[in-house]
Amino acid sequence: MNIQPLAPDNYPQLLAFIRQSDDADAQLFLVGALNSRAEGLQVFVHQDAGRLLGAVALLPSLPPFAVPVILIVGEPGALLAHIAEGHASPQMAIGPKAALERLLEHWPVAWLPLIGRRDEVLLKQFDAFPVGSAPALTTRLARPEDEATLVDYRIQMEKDSGVTLVSSREQATQTVRQLTRTQALHVVEVDGQLGGCTALTSRDEQHEQLGFIFVEARHRLRGVSDKLLGEVCAGIHRRQRSPLTFTCVGGPLRHRLGEIGFRVVGEHLKLYFG
Repeated sequence: MNIQPLAPDNYPQLLAFIRQSDDADAQLFLVGALNSRAEGLQVFVHQDAGRLLGAVALLPSLPPFAVPVILIVGEPGALLAHIAEGHASPQMAIGPKAALERLLEHWPVAWLPLIGRRDEVLLKQFDAFPVGSAPALTTRLARPEDEATLVDYRIQMEKDSGVTLVSSREQATQTVRQLTRTQALHVVEVDGQLGGCTALTSRDEQHEQLGFIFVEARHRLRGVSDKLLGEVCAGIHRRQRSPLTFTCVGGPLRHRLGEIGFRVVGEHLKLYFG
């Protein structure tokens, strides 16, 4: 076995490996990080006789997550033990359920212990869903002056979803600023006032990912999320891609997404360490 860091010039080889995997759709976070050459990205590959068997990527943060993250594809083998010798433990792992179950089997004892998990389904919208007329509702890209409200939204969304690690205000601000700067954060206005938001956090040649959605409690069950998601997803379809998203297996958003054309295409998992 040959363990070595992967130079950016060799990312196309890894991307080809991911595209051929059974859970390629659920690897959107890793594909997005590789395609964007995410800041602080470190990639290690597991090879045998020149054949690529798996890879592990470490990032100091990955929007919309503001904690150190680990992503894997294929078989990690002894790769994790090697990486743990010189790198601090990540606090979160994200990816296909099968891959992350393998990750847990090889998790180094020197790294932080598992403190929680969130089982999710991977959903894809294959065709654009009609958006009805709603004069009181408008959507647009987030602006810097929206920051304080959007930071509140980000923190409240995490609390509502029951995640194990909730962002600090500083971490949420960092996430909102980065998403706003890259024009990846969309908002919906209700009668001219902010009422909710959604973010596009990663993409590949075929998909764009809805990273999260939040609508203020006072505006729920009024078609606000349908308007926001409908118009953002319509834009994704116009760019010749399909919307993808992840949501909790038993959560209410799964049913709502199903009503606007999203269908289950795989299993996903988030692991929390601390």
